[in-house]
Amino acid sequence: MQPQEVGEFFAEIKNALDNNWSDEALKSLAKYTVPDVIAGNHGWLLRGDLSTVWGRWFIESLVDLAPFELDPALTIGHLHVPILAHVNAVSPQVPMDERKEYARILTRFAWQLVSARRSRRRSAIGAALREELWALGQPAPRCYLCGFEFGGEARDRFLGISKSSPPETLLVDFTRPRGVRSAQLCIEVDHVVPVAEGGETGVGNLRLACGWCNSVKNRYTNIYDVIPWSVGIFEHPALGPITQPQPLWILRTVATRRRCEAPEGCTLRIEETELFAGPRNQRGALTPVNVAVYCEQHDPWRLDRWVGPKRLASVVAE
Repeated sequence: MQPQEVGEFFAEIKNALDNNWSDEALKSLAKYTVPDVIAGNHGWLLRGDLSTVWGRWFIESLVDLAPFELDPALTIGHLHVPILAHVNAVSPQVPMDERKEYARILTRFAWQLVSARRSRRRSAIGAALREELWALGQPAPRCYLCGFEFGGEARDRFLGISKSSPPETLLVDFTRPRGVRSAQLCIEVDHVVPVAEGGETGVGNLRLACGWCNSVKNRYTNIYDVIPWSVGIFEHPALGPITQPQPLWILRTVATRRRCEAPEGCTLRIEETELFAGPRNQRGALTPVNVAVYCEQHDPWRLDRWVGPKRLASVVAE
């Protein structure tokens, strides 16, 4: 870490916050590249998700996709015309064949968004498809997003053998309070690519997920889809006041890293065991730049993670 680089960066951040509606202050901050030490070990996730957000904004700045979503008579050819016109206007010095190829790439991406929005209807998931997904999860079916192993009650309800829900648990993980309601322990079918983004209802795009992960994931696709600050403050009985993170921060990090990140080394992955979110820096809050993924054995909070669900009532919406 270069202390001078970090110090200058935060001086610029302070100036921007003090003058939040000043274009000059924000322009000055924008000249700085975020130091690697700030992004943390998961900087690739934060930068990758941000790139997808900017990419979508850029595409829709070239052409409003609303008319294409609503009018089935409009085709990819109609969409290509304004995109090619924009490319020709801003890059006239680039050879024509390269401009056309660039425009084709942008058009294909934009048309994928249009197609997804046109087919937002969710197909029914019947008994046969449920049984196939359950069989594919053997020998120990787990939530594909967090590694939680499903119990017998959840299995029977999912396969239609019983209508009983799993019993509510006495203790929950305060960073991921699955079990505050019994539905969060049930097995649900998640579209890896959301229906709203064009995801199909077929085995290739479906996975088993616990109710909590499925509800948090919803139709979100990246870590910036929620407000960029914490949920609130949780008074932990042993650790004291702790900043409660956005659930999507925890879900997105665990589900993309998919392995224990213990510094001493660990080979356990999400396909084998449930994984948990904990702080990389024990004094820091669980922000996206400080979340690390651990197995139960290496979890720094393994003795303090589980609390009574009623303790979370003030910061967790049930």
